[in-house]
Amino acid sequence: MTHLRTLAVGLGVCVAVGLFACGNGTTPGGSSGPAAACNGSAAASSLGTATTGNTIAATDNLIFVPDTTTAAVGDVIEFQNTGSVVHTVTFQDKNDGCLSDPTLAPGATWQVKFTQPGTYNYLCTIHAPNMKGVIHITGSAAGASGATGASPSASATPSPAT
Repeated sequence: MTHLRTLAVGLGVCVAVGLFACGNGTTPGGSSGPAAACNGSAAASSLGTATTGNTIAATDNLIFVPDTTTAAVGDVIEFQNTGSVVHTVTFQDKNDGCLSDPTLAPGATWQVKFTQPGTYNYLCTIHAPNMKGVIHITGSAAGASGATGASPSASATPSPAT
């Protein structure tokens, strides 16, 4: 009987902690207001052709290659999983979460097109903190074709690489 009571108390504590943790708090960054506009668009290989030199490989060595790249506003950057394990591409700053891809399967590709200049930090949440990278976007939003604050069309199901 003592074991059942201990089990019930432990289960009750776990449920209480779970409910408390899932409360109606503020969003990351401390704001409880509406979300800001996304800094670009993202999709499973449907944004166009990656700009020359803007392909980033997610490898079995648990690194992105290259881990730092520079592109212009409006360029398409393609992530390719060249390895045999699942990765993620998770942007970490500002309101860039709308650009994140939760599952980049082996052999899959996923693209991002930035509509705002800036520095964008990303990582693989599965293999963090070592698997990370930075993208520097230069230029201005006014000069980019289609860069009118496009809303994201992120996809959780990347298409296989061809």
